Amino acid sequence: MKESLKEKETAVNIKQEDILMEGITMQDAWLRLRAREAEKSPKWQAKNRAKQIKTWFPKEAEQTITLADQAMEGMLVLPGTGPDLYFVGNPPRWAENPCGDYEYTYQLNRMEHWGTLCAAYSLTGEQRYADKVLEELENWLDTVPCHPLFKEDGTYNVEAFDGCSCWRALEVGIRGYRTWPYIVEHLLDTPGFTETLFEKLLYRVYEHCRVLYEISPRLWPRADHNHYLMENLGLLTFSCIFSDLKDAETWKAHALRELERCMENQVTKCGGQIEGCPSYHNACVYWFSLKLNLAEKYGFSVKDSYREQLKHMFAHSVWATRPCGGSSPWGDSHTALTETMALAAVGCYMAFGDLYYLQVARHFYPMETIMEDFRTNLWNVKDLGRLAEDLRELTPVLPKQPCFAWQKDLDQVFFRSSWDNHAASVMTACRTPVQNQHAHMDPGGFDFTAYGEPLVCDPGIYTYKECEERRWMKGIRWHNCLNIDGRDPWEYRGSWEYGPQREGRILKAGESEGMSYAVSEHHNYDPAVCKRAIALIDGTIVLVLDLVRGLRGGETVELNFNVDRTEVEFGPNGIRSCREGHPNISIVMSEGWTPRRIAGKISTGNDIWHDSTIVRFQKRVSESQCASAALLIPVPAEETALAAKSPTIQRNGDDLEVEFQWKQTEYRLRMTEDRLERMC
Repeated sequence: MKESLKEKETAVNIKQEDILMEGITMQDAWLRLRAREAEKSPKWQAKNRAKQIKTWFPKEAEQTITLADQAMEGMLVLPGTGPDLYFVGNPPRWAENPCGDYEYTYQLNRMEHWGTLCAAYSLTGEQRYADKVLEELENWLDTVPCHPLFKEDGTYNVEAFDGCSCWRALEVGIRGYRTWPYIVEHLLDTPGFTETLFEKLLYRVYEHCRVLYEISPRLWPRADHNHYLMENLGLLTFSCIFSDLKDAETWKAHALRELERCMENQVTKCGGQIEGCPSYHNACVYWFSLKLNLAEKYGFSVKDSYREQLKHMFAHSVWATRPCGGSSPWGDSHTALTETMALAAVGCYMAFGDLYYLQVARHFYPMETIMEDFRTNLWNVKDLGRLAEDLRELTPVLPKQPCFAWQKDLDQVFFRSSWDNHAASVMTACRTPVQNQHAHMDPGGFDFTAYGEPLVCDPGIYTYKECEERRWMKGIRWHNCLNIDGRDPWEYRGSWEYGPQREGRILKAGESEGMSYAVSEHHNYDPAVCKRAIALIDGTIVLVLDLVRGLRGGETVELNFNVDRTEVEFGPNGIRSCREGHPNISIVMSEGWTPRRIAGKISTGNDIWHDSTIVRFQKRVSESQCASAALLIPVPAEETALAAKSPTIQRNGDDLEVEFQWKQTEYRLRMTEDRLERMC
């Protein structure tokens, strides 16, 4: 069996009868594909949709044409390019990596710009856009051969589809569901799309499907990664469009089954995607929603359980959104620009037709953000007329869910004072060992926003590139965490590799009168044990209470706070930011800690970051344990930060008690073994 498959490794050796259903010739397949596209419901035909888009969405049509004109000149924005336009070649130099960033090669070979060019052709009727795509397609087909699926010993060549390559399995899947379908849907009737080009394309589609059917399950046997979700979307889409391929029904059944398994294995009972990164979660909501979109187009069913879990996923997207908009930047996540809750809302609207999703998105985002996510999806919206009407009447709606959520399977907690855009909000998490390398070194870290702006922040993503900047963004000292002797809690081996980790989790989270809190604990500085309680008190003040036990003596404990301000004044017991015209933050520390200013960065997206201030409190500890309390006091833009006394800490048996005063109110709280209690 393996020998016969090995004999068919390249398109040169593959014959028509090897890939097509019995009795179907290549010409038959060509004519049948054209007939199926012509027989599609008018609502799905590109020419009809183009007329509707120009009528109802002229701004988005104009933006698409502008981007298409840039692509005509070989100018794209890709990871590592700026975020500036960059000449990728004409035709693109598919296998090159001029920016030293693997993501450049990956994303170039997703051919996202082909979708833009195809759309521009349908919108304008200008042949040059179609010719550009078909010329690049033929160039790619001729110059970028598929890797052999098998090694010389007859085993699968899995590694070849998991590294920096034009044929990484993820890119194979993305081409399948996102970009190559545009060629069929928009360009099938153009002079350049000949039967000869179709034959070349079909052989490569066959190779794509073999990779997705045979290699992807070996890369992701547990179906527990967002890559596998997209790879099966690609296989499903290819098998629906190119249904004359002899294995199309087998591939379709496999993809449908594996997408169900992705939902079962990637999404927790609480609705969170297991990787724990809000950006990826939002993207997964969108990707899972595409199965329902394909079901509408190609007439297959989707289980009710799948639909209900998708709705739970959207609720998690809302919790993971800051009150001021943008995702909580946990792990490899952007705060803005891409893969926000707005994308999740667009996906759920397309899946369910329920305006609620867009109304909630509008509460957090301007219309421009929502429409940017719609711009590339207008060709897949079931009813463009209804969308146009819905958007005209779109008004913000507050989410219909609690302000507190403990996502136990992710060891993440979200709490905020209200759903108002100026609410105070905290996101904290502690899950080690991590689920995969998208996670950062931040056990017990947090992200804090108030009065409509980020104040003390997780640093975000910036880059996937193997570089010092990647280490800064992933390492603990740029996160709002405690560390010992300046060490990372576990070994950093590279952008996509960590050393072993010890247990870390959320012990308890809850709400009591006037307070929401979470208590975490981790053992990654063994033998030391680090316990942290974070509380939002009276909807305004944040208390960060730390207890470290098992120190050897003579070690230096550090507490880091990444303040999203450069205008910071230092005092004897803390700091205050003083950015004019903006809300600010005071951090008041318990006694005995020395503050230091460290230059930091905060990223909002790929290749985008800005200056921040790392406020680092240090203390050399001679005993086996150490405790600290920090008050984070947000200040509205129109007010000046008031001075505050240091909180006091004392041990009471195994408990830790903290007292402080703010605006004539006395506060006293106690951290027990697994919870935080407000005593007054």
